[in-house]
Amino acid sequence: MTNLITRPEDLSAEWMTDILRRAGALPSGSVSELDYRIIGTGKMGDNARFTLQYDGAPAAAPGSVVVKFPAADDTARAMAAAQGAYYNEVMFYRHLAQQTAMHTPHIYANDISEDRQHFIIVMQDLAPAEPGSQLQGASRAQVELAMREAAQLAAAFYGNASLSELDYVMSPGNGGAELAQQLLQQSWPGFTERFGEALSQECLQFGSRYVDRHQHFAFRFQGPKTLAHGDFRCENILFGRDAAYTVDWQTAIESSPLTDLSYFLGSSVDVEDRRRWERELVADYQQQLAALGVKLSLDECWSQYREQSMHGLMLSILGASFSSPEPRSDAMFQTMIQRQLQHCLDVDAEEFLR
Repeated sequence: MTNLITRPEDLSAEWMTDILRRAGALPSGSVSELDYRIIGTGKMGDNARFTLQYDGAPAAAPGSVVVKFPAADDTARAMAAAQGAYYNEVMFYRHLAQQTAMHTPHIYANDISEDRQHFIIVMQDLAPAEPGSQLQGASRAQVELAMREAAQLAAAFYGNASLSELDYVMSPGNGGAELAQQLLQQSWPGFTERFGEALSQECLQFGSRYVDRHQHFAFRFQGPKTLAHGDFRCENILFGRDAAYTVDWQTAIESSPLTDLSYFLGSSVDVEDRRRWERELVADYQQQLAALGVKLSLDECWSQYREQSMHGLMLSILGASFSSPEPRSDAMFQTMIQRQLQHCLDVDAEEFLR
């Protein structure tokens, strides 16, 4: 087992040398110096980029790595552990990442404590690839890169019944839908008090309807399922010139093969852009799935796309409700819920709540 370091300031050159040697990334030499800076704005954990200096190492040794740590805040760490967030991500990289052609970072070390409150992941630094911005919205080029990755993931696990047996992949049948229903109903009044002025009356009405019918939505889809990332939005994807890499695997879920695409377009794309592009994009996605062996008609894809427009509502409502107000995160949640609810209205997702 890896010696779990829980704070970036405690990570030493000797520890990093051992990790890289065991991973086969440092066949000779050693890490002589390292420095770090915190990157990202995550609340459930901390990410740090470590710049490495070597003595006697080959030129191919990584010049930097990214390390994921548990949240320094005791409450946030305990909540993330209780939700299975750290465990889910560690287990995804350990058991599932290698089963899909979807681009994910190379992992040098990946371990978790028995109580699941402490973990560490040392991964490839994908710079200059950068995450998108929820506030700015994804470009057409970013959408097309993300869509290609979503298709690879969906095809790799399509119809895999064993997903429901994995305790690190969320499924409606594990009791989560009932708990989510209760939390949504408890959180909705406070959420609307905080964000309601930015939402139209139609959006608020649909949101109330969804909150009361979440369990129905969670169990309704009974077609062949696959593994979905679950929080497939542009800030969880690192975009390069010709490739995109998906990170933050804390919410992997067994769901429709259209879940990640619908969530991405509904939460990460400007409403007007999404309206102009979505029909063509869903048709392209259907063709990509077909080329990868998933045979769904365009009508089936469009229907599942419409239904899964509701997938992100729980994440936004509960994510905002359990987060302390901050200008940047509040702006993000407001932008996302505006886009998501309008998406539901535009595609008549109400049909799937009846």
